[in-house]
Amino acid sequence: MRGMPIAVSGTEFTETDGVDGLIEMAGAARCDAVEFWYPKNAERDGLDATLRELDRAGLRVACVSTPSQLYGSGAADGVPLLHEAITLAARTGGNRVNTYFGHAPVADDQSAIAAYAEALAPVLDHAAAEEVVVVLENEFDAFGWDPAASDVSRRPVALAELFARVGSPWFGLNFDAANFLCAAVSPAGEALPLLLPWVRYAHVKDVRRAPAATPPDGWTRYTDDDRAYDTAPLGTGELDWPTIIETLATAGYDGYLTLEPHCARSILRSETARAADYLRDVLSIHAPSHR
Repeated sequence: MRGMPIAVSGTEFTETDGVDGLIEMAGAARCDAVEFWYPKNAERDGLDATLRELDRAGLRVACVSTPSQLYGSGAADGVPLLHEAITLAARTGGNRVNTYFGHAPVADDQSAIAAYAEALAPVLDHAAAEEVVVVLENEFDAFGWDPAASDVSRRPVALAELFARVGSPWFGLNFDAANFLCAAVSPAGEALPLLLPWVRYAHVKDVRRAPAATPPDGWTRYTDDDRAYDTAPLGTGELDWPTIIETLATAGYDGYLTLEPHCARSILRSETARAADYLRDVLSIHAPSHR
């Protein structure tokens, strides 16, 4: 693997889709890796058959992503799901498993960090044995589940404290620049400089603050603390991708950049192709290993 390879995410598909669309999405992006959402992407055809489909298409698994969390009400289900995902990542050679923090009725960063670190410890024992890195994706209140803003991952300082407390090479950050912007955090100016030592994976999409009453056709609106954001074609939103890519490259990051456009299915293939082309242009200029 050289430089920062591009992958595409299976989060854009439902449980009934299988991986047909994901394979088409990867073809549009001209990439050979996918973020496999487990168990969602395997629900239609079963895990073994689904993995065979990806293999026949010449696609590797960049990361196994799960709707798991280790803090709050979902923690009991999150632990066994993460163990399954770690085993799957080791089987496929993906060596990354994506997870989420969770939420509670009140915000208490110190208690939340302590509880998360305790729940994570046995998971990381398994991850270390399989040589798989668990990456925590930073989030915002995308679905209205966390009105108290209790999710530590939305605050870079608290997130850095969590990584420092855990102190494991098998635990890192899935840096999602757009999610930080939606949490009212500057991705390039505030979050990345502080969290750079722990970045082990990255999601790539674009968003813009929403001035209009309705989102543009084909794009998705999210609301956080009464602030509205619309997803947008990569390079047209508020994310400073040239600076982000240059910062990652200078730090020696050589992991995947995974596209997740969050747009309507009718434009997903064309927008994925366009986003991949834009990202390659940025990489060619701002990532020394791509020059």
